[in-house]
Amino acid sequence: MAAKTDKKSDAKALKKAEQKKLELKKADAKKRKKAEPTKADLRAEAKMLEKALAEDTARAEKAAAKAKKRLKKERERVRAQLLKAKELAEKMARKDEKRARKLLAKKDTLVDEIVATVEIEAEKLEKAAEKAPAKPRPAVESTPIAKRAPASRARARAPHTGTSAVRASTEPSESWTMVALRSYAGSNGITGYSRLNKAELLAKLRGIDSLD
Repeated sequence: MAAKTDKKSDAKALKKAEQKKLELKKADAKKRKKAEPTKADLRAEAKMLEKALAEDTARAEKAAAKAKKRLKKERERVRAQLLKAKELAEKMARKDEKRARKLLAKKDTLVDEIVATVEIEAEKLEKAAEKAPAKPRPAVESTPIAKRAPASRARARAPHTGTSAVRASTEPSESWTMVALRSYAGSNGITGYSRLNKAELLAKLRGIDSLD
């Protein structure tokens, strides 16, 4: 009797263990089923990701537009500064050029005045030398040489085209001396005549007379 009772109790215990095992399997299956995402869950997650992506894209585009606007403003500012610097440089260059021209004109005028003064003094000395009596030469006992005309007489015979010729003629001509031509140029406000030769200076003076 005792053996039969033990067998029954063992069978009951085994049955209970199998039932418990089965329940555990079912519970595990339920857990797995809950853990695995459904199609609805996947769709919801995809929509959420799409929305987040759209928001990020919108923010990025907005930031890019702002950056582009700032870059445009910065470019315009730099361009304005460059234009201002260019205008200032050109203005300074014009001032320097004007100053240089004035200095060159003053220099030319000063040179012309000096040349004219030197030539007038040279002409005065030449006239004084012509008026001075010739010194007698000491007698030479060697072979006689044909007498030469005194320098003062030779100069007297040569046509003189100095200031007297200028007084006789009111317009510049080939008969005028360089001293007279330069003096006439200086009195008419012409500069740079000290670098011109007689033909160039005469042509310039005749051009002024024709304009007058």
